Amino acid sequence: MSDRMYSLPFEHLMKWLLGERHGKTVYGVHHLYKADPSRTYTIFGRKLETPFGPAAGPHTQLAQNIAAAYAAGARFFELKTVQTLDGEDLPVAKPCIHADDECYNVEWSTELTVSKAFEEYVKAWFLLHVLAKEYGLGAMDGFQFNMSVGYNLEGISSPKIDGFIEGLKDASRTDIFRECRDWLLGHTDLFQHLTEEDIRAIPGTICNSVTVSTMHGCPPEEIERIATYLLTEKHLNTFVKCNPTLLGYDFVRKTIDELGYSHMAFTDRHFKDDLAYDDAVPMLQRLQKLGEDTGLLFGVKLTNTFPVDIKNEELPGEEMYMSGKPLFFLSMNVAKKLTEDFSGSLRISYSGGADVFNIRDIVQTGIWPVTVATTLLKPGGYERLYQLAGVFCGDGASSFQRVDGEKIGNLLNRACGDAYYAPLPRIRQERKNDRALPVIDCFMAPCSDTCPIHQDIPAYMTLVREGKYKEALEIILEKNPLPFITGTICYHMCMNSCTRNFYESPVEIRRNKLIAAEKGYDAVIAELMPPEGCGKKAAIIGAGPAGLSAAYFLARGGVDVTVFEKNDVAGGMVRSFLCDKKGQITADAIGKDISLIEKMGVRIETGRDISRADKLAGFDYVLAACGVKGLMGGAKPADIPGLIVIGDGHYGKTTSVVECIADGKRAAEAILNMPVSVDTELAADEEVVYSQRGQLIMAPEAGCDRRCLQCDAVCEVCTEVCPNRANMAVPVPGLLHRQIIHLDALCNECGNCRSFCPWQGAPYKDKLTVFRTGADMDDSTNPGILLVQPETGRFRVRMDGMMTEYTVGGSEPSLLEEPVRKLIDTLFKDYSYVLW
Repeated sequence: MSDRMYSLPFEHLMKWLLGERHGKTVYGVHHLYKADPSRTYTIFGRKLETPFGPAAGPHTQLAQNIAAAYAAGARFFELKTVQTLDGEDLPVAKPCIHADDECYNVEWSTELTVSKAFEEYVKAWFLLHVLAKEYGLGAMDGFQFNMSVGYNLEGISSPKIDGFIEGLKDASRTDIFRECRDWLLGHTDLFQHLTEEDIRAIPGTICNSVTVSTMHGCPPEEIERIATYLLTEKHLNTFVKCNPTLLGYDFVRKTIDELGYSHMAFTDRHFKDDLAYDDAVPMLQRLQKLGEDTGLLFGVKLTNTFPVDIKNEELPGEEMYMSGKPLFFLSMNVAKKLTEDFSGSLRISYSGGADVFNIRDIVQTGIWPVTVATTLLKPGGYERLYQLAGVFCGDGASSFQRVDGEKIGNLLNRACGDAYYAPLPRIRQERKNDRALPVIDCFMAPCSDTCPIHQDIPAYMTLVREGKYKEALEIILEKNPLPFITGTICYHMCMNSCTRNFYESPVEIRRNKLIAAEKGYDAVIAELMPPEGCGKKAAIIGAGPAGLSAAYFLARGGVDVTVFEKNDVAGGMVRSFLCDKKGQITADAIGKDISLIEKMGVRIETGRDISRADKLAGFDYVLAACGVKGLMGGAKPADIPGLIVIGDGHYGKTTSVVECIADGKRAAEAILNMPVSVDTELAADEEVVYSQRGQLIMAPEAGCDRRCLQCDAVCEVCTEVCPNRANMAVPVPGLLHRQIIHLDALCNECGNCRSFCPWQGAPYKDKLTVFRTGADMDDSTNPGILLVQPETGRFRVRMDGMMTEYTVGGSEPSLLEEPVRKLIDTLFKDYSYVLW
């Protein structure tokens, strides 16, 4: 497959948009934001329903990206930067995005040609007008486009970029503008609310503002010449994007280290080459005065991304550009300095680690519009904009007076003590399994997959949230006989793998397990009964977690089990060390777990030191769970025929409680020659799940944590983190889960879906791919389909590296498995708008 995207014709974009009506989505966005008509900001002499939107980056590169952002709540769109070097002449290393921690990229301007970029922005302009009126999302004049150009005056004033600028200033006479308008006029019968009058009223004056993007190292005189040219010659409201290097190397290095990001490597090279703060202030003062003289608005955009060295092959090349949480502190400190030196009079547009936890505070300082990118590249994607928009509901949209430096200082002080801004734990590899990504049914919960006993975490989390504690505890006990112990002292590797690590903090899985245990215990133990016996007897030496686990599962399989414990109380190291010495768990909690096991018919004999093998006569199975050094007075396993060693003795080292449970369970399954538990997956309430996908919510300090995303039922992370909408989730009749398809034409191989997929594969390479042309299919090794005869539903199909053909509804035999056939049938019947 190629890493070059195609731009879709406006007709195709409209068919896609209208085709999604049955699912009530807009380019995959589930929650559509309807603006409050009584609250409107004003900037550049135009209205703005919300003071934020996507930054110049992947989310404003294609028309459908901009439409998805608008649908979710964005109203200010900083279009991706254009420069004279474009299209095939602009090499971009791939992958180009690494967003699973702070966020880095190695690309900065559009990968399209300038002419194609212009067409995308005009198509997006029309799409947003359609969404505003037809879908009732806001006023048709309630949003703004802001063009971004770079990187020197020679390029910006060249015919190529000048044509782009003039075209966005007034596109009404361009071919693409007429194409979009004429298509809408020719299809008014498809709309319920959009009228011919509305369509003819769509203005060609798309942009009256521009952000100047300058490369690191651009001299101050060049920046001033560019801004002067745009103000006086192009008559555009102009913002100049500044670099974080204005703060100086020592300040930045100290700040980054204090935040905990000392792993970031950078030298003072860019600080020496970039615009210095002492040069910036007088230059900005002159440009601010020039803006006043020309009747235009001048300001700064804070800030550009920050260059750091590539040390661990995060991305190809030697240098990448950092954004996200650490950039917040750099950008806000630049804002603070400039606000103090300009007494709050300098207008500031903002981009740098803004998200739902700080955007309201940023706007209240007087800094807006705010643009975001990093937060949209993480799970939840465009859906996060809906929550951002909700932050401003009920707030008055006051006109700009000044930027408040004191509020900036207060915001920085609060953020400095906030653990949310600390680096993410290095969880990427812990979250990924070691298996290839399947074409069909890839949905899985990383928390359950990482758990040594594969506890059905989303199922019991859902039941705890619903207050069904008995049912939740029953699911836990299916695989885990020690819910009180694991609910208190488990190492909870599951939480390291939780998808919410990419939101704010992991779901408190262990806490919810303990809640289920405490509140469901009485009801569960009242109904527990030992099963009918199978006539076999087992002796287990040691009443620690491994021994208790094996006893529980063997008893559930009908085995008569006796556990011998040399100490006066059962519980092993959990009781003797973690309870009695460390006080990390109570004896009552341990006792309740033991009572659950005894209720299954297990006998536990304490004060019994089994030192001779002849004491075990009459038992069909003997298991030693007495630790590394405690095996029968130092006897070797080989001395006891048929002895099964489990737990620490098996591993040869001290292991975790949950690993001991897993080992005891495996031993029971080996003895019984059958599984001793079943997987539990509850049907997801998709409305509830989707309502949480874009929500950042910190964990409650106590009580039930309701933030579980039910990843085993609705994962779809790859669809959310793709800026270009190149991954889709499709419901298929007869299949339990939505299936993921990949749209080859829209993918530039940025690599973001690979980062967040919990499998070893990459969705853009391993999922069923819809190809646009035969040449595209031949240029790829992806499993995929190409519609070759639309009238008959004939497809070329590649699966497992083999080419075949398939006809929807045909009678000839097919080599394709039934789920793949069902998926293709569904695409042909209900999703023809993605089959090109």
